[in-house]
Amino acid sequence: MSSEDEHRLPRGFRRLIPAQTWASLVHRGVIREHSDGDRLLEQSDPGGWVLVCLTGRLKVLYTEPAGQEVLLAVRGPGDLIGEFSSRDGLPRSATVQAVEPGITSKLSCSDFNSTVRRYGATHQLENYIMGKLRQSAPHAARLAYRTTTPAARLAMLFEEMIAAAGPDHDAPYRVPMSQGELASALQLARSTVTRVIAEWKAANLIKTTRGGVQVIDITTFRRAVQSDFGQSGS
Repeated sequence: MSSEDEHRLPRGFRRLIPAQTWASLVHRGVIREHSDGDRLLEQSDPGGWVLVCLTGRLKVLYTEPAGQEVLLAVRGPGDLIGEFSSRDGLPRSATVQAVEPGITSKLSCSDFNSTVRRYGATHQLENYIMGKLRQSAPHAARLAYRTTTPAARLAMLFEEMIAAAGPDHDAPYRVPMSQGELASALQLARSTVTRVIAEWKAANLIKTTRGGVQVIDITTFRRAVQSDFGQSGS
């Protein structure tokens, strides 16, 4: 399968379950539209409901005691948002903020859990949650120990954003985050992000757009940034 076709496949929880099960989850909820910048969940708020992401990419943020927000993950169409609280009943562990306009379906935890049981999707849900936990471990290590260069960390974020676009996105290779937002998300100096973006732009790997960055060709981009991975940096 070509790199250009990867983003056309269903992803997230949607990929693990039959279409009928996904459709039931969507229809049991209340459809809500959101704009870029809207915060769909707030860290430490009580749970009680789950979001089914239909369109639009989201960033998962953890707020440190000093108030700084750190990017934990990127989610998109096919993902579930807030399902951890539906399992353990604890407050939200992170904030979820939209990086572009989108649509979700909002279900109560009881409706979500009953639908999952009715369609025999409990095992798939457990696998989906485990997959999220596995993805978070290397990301946390990179943040804690700075095991990759700034360029590699930025490239990995671009890859996550592209992968989260989903099958119906009209601009999957556009990263809708400003350079300031990218710097904040990765705990980098803005000047560092500006330098890397300028280098990639000069190499014709990306182009800057209003409020974002566009990867011109994903295969060429991946090949060009491979040398940055595995190197230490700050």
